[in-house]
Amino acid sequence: MKNNFSVVQVNSPFEDTAFFVRSIYKKNAFLLDCGKLGSLTNQEVLSIYDIFISHTHIDHFYGFDRILRGSLMAEKTIRIFGPPGIIKNVRGKLDSYTWNLIKSYAINFEVIELSETRLHKRAMFMAENGFEGIYSEILHDDIDLGEGFTFDFAFFKHRVTSVGYRIKEKPLISADGGLMEQSGFRPGKWVGQLKKMIEDGCSPAETLEVQTQDGTAVFSLAELEARFITKHYPQDITFITDIAPSYSNYLKAIEFAKGTKSLLIEGVFMKEDVLHAIDKQHLTLDLAKTIYSRSGAEKVRFFHFAPRYDRDRGPFLKRLYDGFDGEILEVETR
Repeated sequence: MKNNFSVVQVNSPFEDTAFFVRSIYKKNAFLLDCGKLGSLTNQEVLSIYDIFISHTHIDHFYGFDRILRGSLMAEKTIRIFGPPGIIKNVRGKLDSYTWNLIKSYAINFEVIELSETRLHKRAMFMAENGFEGIYSEILHDDIDLGEGFTFDFAFFKHRVTSVGYRIKEKPLISADGGLMEQSGFRPGKWVGQLKKMIEDGCSPAETLEVQTQDGTAVFSLAELEARFITKHYPQDITFITDIAPSYSNYLKAIEFAKGTKSLLIEGVFMKEDVLHAIDKQHLTLDLAKTIYSRSGAEKVRFFHFAPRYDRDRGPFLKRLYDGFDGEILEVETR
């Protein structure tokens, strides 16, 4: 099945973490982490409306200034999701500049500090008031990513909290036009109304007026759905990085990524460097492969390799997939 998400790995897998992601069903792009963003075009930067931050170590948050500078003249609100402390982190970035000339600008930054209670802290920084913070709270279920997209998250231990994300498109519904024609039904606005009624969860007993070759007729939602409608399981993409190689993280990662279409997961150290993995609080590549296998994810991309392996990249990349029988997620690399 075709992947509905297109992914750009903004940097080398040995460098800062940042993935630029689009979906064929979503107008705007989003970022998974925000390391250096030099390879993104200005147009790509302007297309970003949501940024999902795992944690704010410099190799995951350094690129925020590029977003700030590239979007300053735009009329938009950029949303940033992150772990406890992300509001302070973004405020610190904004406070490091002088903003006496921007009151007529229309750029805003909405920062949502995630909580396992699912009642999140929220801060709005608006250019029109010099990026002075306006603070409130928001329930997770009230967050609207647009186009029916939703996301879930999990907190992992990495000395600091590192957030994993799972972004899912809305369930897709298609109507079989060929079968409708064969059955004597004519196309019209009723087809769109039918799909919307199903999406909205209307009662199967509700009725809908439709056009047929013999004129107007009335059918129940249940009958029309059974005859012409196919529901497609929504695709999703899961992002897990910078987590300690602990048993609790291991089990949580398997459960969080369970059945995902596309898994982006770090694999920082080789098995023989497991002591470094424990010391630095990162996954080994073997552990990442096991999480992928045990989760039942369809496709995977490993990244965030220790720079030490970049010095001998050829042999490392050969070992990367030796004996690996899973499916690699194709991404654009820059």
